[in-house]
Amino acid sequence: MFLSVNTLFKTTVTTRDVDYQAQKKESINLDRWRRLKRKWFRGRRERPRYLKKQSPESLSEWHMMRRSSFAIALLVLTIILASCGTAIAREKSNPNVGTAQVAGLVPWIDSPSPVPPIPSPIPAAKPQTSAPPCKAADLALVNWGPSQLTGDHGIILELRNIGSATCLLSGTPKVIAKGTGVPDITAANRPMIFFGQEADTTPGKPVFLFVGVSAACAIPGQNPTIYNTLDIYYPMGGELVVHGLNLDSYCGMATTPFYSVKPGPQYPNPPTTNLVPTLKLPATVKAGTTLTYEVDISNPQSNPAELSPCPIYMEYSSFKTKLLYHLNCSAVHSIAPYGTVRYQMKMAIPASAPLGEASIYWVFFGPGNVGSNHLVIK
Repeated sequence: MFLSVNTLFKTTVTTRDVDYQAQKKESINLDRWRRLKRKWFRGRRERPRYLKKQSPESLSEWHMMRRSSFAIALLVLTIILASCGTAIAREKSNPNVGTAQVAGLVPWIDSPSPVPPIPSPIPAAKPQTSAPPCKAADLALVNWGPSQLTGDHGIILELRNIGSATCLLSGTPKVIAKGTGVPDITAANRPMIFFGQEADTTPGKPVFLFVGVSAACAIPGQNPTIYNTLDIYYPMGGELVVHGLNLDSYCGMATTPFYSVKPGPQYPNPPTTNLVPTLKLPATVKAGTTLTYEVDISNPQSNPAELSPCPIYMEYSSFKTKLLYHLNCSAVHSIAPYGTVRYQMKMAIPASAPLGEASIYWVFFGPGNVGSNHLVIK
């Protein structure tokens, strides 16, 4: 969903998953943010379409993205770009959210926080390997592309289960490379690639094979041996022939077992993940003073949201200010179902802050919702 220019400067709350790895970054790339904001003002742009798997380049990109799935966008850029393609909920959009459950404000405490450590990931479940072996007729070669591993001229082949049932394609195939006017060679066996695992393949899902052609032993002036065809013999019987290749071999050839790509690490969600912050700012603030404002934190769930351990929040702005603080948990230890707690907040506005309209953002440190509002700096 994209917001119009008229909607931008209304109080908004944005749902956005935030990467723990990216949150460890300490700096805000404001120049890049301004360029991105200017592009956004020019109007709606079509989202990039990833993972089309229609060319060698797209296959390599898909592999690289899967291998780095746990290191995505920077926290701050994620927050600042939160209006691009995520769900937007305006103030009081949930009728179940009540008014503040405590009398008055929970006062602000001056308790800065360092950047918290990255939490331990949830232990990955062991992949299922109990399906019957795949048959050659259930497999189709849908793509192949260069491995893009350093010092390697090999390829990664993508096969797909086109059958009607889940099956297991495992083991190392016999691979014979053929070329014009050169002797055939049989690929040696190599261990499972570091981002691969043996796993059942459901209908429509891919399984991969990496055939490596190393150039590590090449000497200056050496001409490689060119192979154009691979004959791949499945461990369970059957053959796959791949034509039209251009594999330049200096040091022989080796193949991995068939593999599925390992999923990236998953991290536990803190109790604050679904809480919704709504910022209440004064209309103006003077540069070089302290901004005092309020944040209503609402719990849209049917269960209490525990504030233990006491969460850390981030304040940041469009004028190069970023602060990490502990929430004041001395008076309120949880937020009731559909309840709201109002907190006092303070932010130092630097004397160098540019005059005019500015945006203030507030978010719990970790995956969650971003609250934003605007004011005028005088």
